[in-house]
Amino acid sequence: MRKIGIVIRREYLTRVKKKSFIILTFLMPVLFIALLGGAFLLSQIDSSQTKYIAVVDETGEYFPVLKNTDLYNFIPSNEDFESLRKKPEGNIYATLVISGDLLENPSALALYSNKQVVGSAITTITSQLNEYLSEKKMLSYHIPELKQMIEDSKISVHMQTIRLDDNGKETETSAVFAMTIGMVFTFLIYLFIFSYGAMVMHGVMEEKTNRIVEIMVSSVKPFDLMMGKLIGVGLVGLTQFGLWGILIAGVALSSSAFFAGGNETLAAILAMLSNGRMLGLYIYFVLFFIGGYLIYASLFAAIGAMVNSHEDTQQYIMPISILILFAFYAGFYSAQNPDGPLAFWTSLIPFTSPIVMMTRLPYEVSAWELCLSFALLIVTVILIIQLTAKIYRIGILMYGKKPSYAEIIKWLKY
Repeated sequence: MRKIGIVIRREYLTRVKKKSFIILTFLMPVLFIALLGGAFLLSQIDSSQTKYIAVVDETGEYFPVLKNTDLYNFIPSNEDFESLRKKPEGNIYATLVISGDLLENPSALALYSNKQVVGSAITTITSQLNEYLSEKKMLSYHIPELKQMIEDSKISVHMQTIRLDDNGKETETSAVFAMTIGMVFTFLIYLFIFSYGAMVMHGVMEEKTNRIVEIMVSSVKPFDLMMGKLIGVGLVGLTQFGLWGILIAGVALSSSAFFAGGNETLAAILAMLSNGRMLGLYIYFVLFFIGGYLIYASLFAAIGAMVNSHEDTQQYIMPISILILFAFYAGFYSAQNPDGPLAFWTSLIPFTSPIVMMTRLPYEVSAWELCLSFALLIVTVILIIQLTAKIYRIGILMYGKKPSYAEIIKWLKY
C-alpha cells in the first residue's frame, strides 16, 4: 500500500501542478459562460441590411396590411409575377404573390426567391396577415366587442409540482430543473470519463515508449503501478470537480440574491441548486463517477500497455468509444422518459449506469434500484480491474507489433 501511495502522490502532484490544469480549472467555467452568453448576444443582433420584398397583390387588399420592419421592407409591384421572374434579382430579396382571398383560400400566397428564404421573413409576413384575417373574420360575425371578449377569455394557469416524502412533507420541484441538472451531470460524467480515461492511457503509453516503466517495475509491482496511476488521475478529476462545484455554488448563491426580485424563475432554479437535496445528488454523482471512471480508465490503461504508438490505439478504443457514446445517448433520451425500459435497464448495466443513472436521480429513483445499480457497478469494477491488471502486467513490458485479440485472451488465462 505504501508503494501505491507513492505512485498516487506522484501522479496527482505531477498533474495538478501543471499550468494547463490550473488554467483549465479556473477559466473553463468562465469561458463556458462567456461562450454561451456571446452566442446568445450575437443571436439577438439583427442584420443591419434591410431586405426588400416585392408584393404582387392581385386582390389589392393585403398589401396595406404588411408593415415595414427593421429587417424587411415591402414594396408594391404593378407587374405580374411572370414579368418579375424574367428580371435579374437586383435589390429584391423575394417576391410575395397573393393570388386570391386568403379567408376562402389560405394557401393563395407564395414567396419566391433565388435563395433559401429564412424563417424570420416567413414569420414576419404570416404573423401580420394572420392578425388581419383574424380581425376580419371576427368582424364578419357582427358581435359587438367580440375581440375584447376573446382576449378576456384567454386564461393562463401556472401549475406547481410538489413532491411528497414518506412523512407527507411537501417539497416544491421543477421538471425543467430536474431534466437540466440530470443532463448536466450526465454530460460531465461522459466528458470526464472520456478525457481522464484517455489521460491514463497516454500516461501509460508515454512511460512504456520511454522505457521508464522498466525501471519502475523493478521496485513496484505492475498491479500497484496501475492502481496508483488510476487513483492518482481519478483524484485529479475529483479535485477539478470540487473546485468547479465551489465556483458554481458561489455563483448560484450570489446570483439568487441578485435575481430574487427581478426573475422569479431564475431565482427558484438557483435556490434549488443550493438546497440540501442537491447535496445527495452531488454525493451520488461522485460515487457513480468513481465507478464509471475506474471501469473505463482500467480499460484505457490496458490499451496503453498493449500498444506502442497512438496509431495502434484506434483498433481497441473504437468499441469502448461506441459503448460510452451509447450510454450518453441513452441518458439523453432517458431524460424524457426516466422510468421507461431504456432508462431502467441502462441504469442497471454497469457499463452504462454511471452516465444514465445521473439522468434519473433528479426524478427520484427507488432505493432498491439505486442499491442494485451501485452494487453491480462495484462488482464490475473489481472484475474489470482484475482482468485489465493481467493485461497490464504482461503488455507493459512487451514491445513490437500490437497483440491480436486471441493473444489478449491468452494473457487473461495466465
